[in-house]
Amino acid sequence: MVQKFAARERFEFSNGAIGWSPGGPMDCLGPWAKVQNCPVDGETRRYTCYATGYADTFFSVPAVTRIRGKRVVGFFIKDGDGAAKFVPIKKG
Repeated sequence: MVQKFAARERFEFSNGAIGWSPGGPMDCLGPWAKVQNCPVDGETRRYTCYATGYADTFFSVPAVTRIRGKRVVGFFIKDGDGAAKFVPIKKG
């Protein structure tokens, strides 16, 4: 199973991606727990991506997705419009 965080509260990004946050008073992950319809750098299709940990910098959240059956590790960022985007760093 890929999903690590609960995804309870829906948030819609300006690019049509749908982010889900764990919610609650201690939620420091925001809408990055699960992002559906997320654009992936270098791909034309959109995928569902999942956070694998809390933000390791102010600008990115470590994440993972599956593309054509392969696990792809990367991170979420906000593009210039503040919308969600997945940037892969390793396929395999």
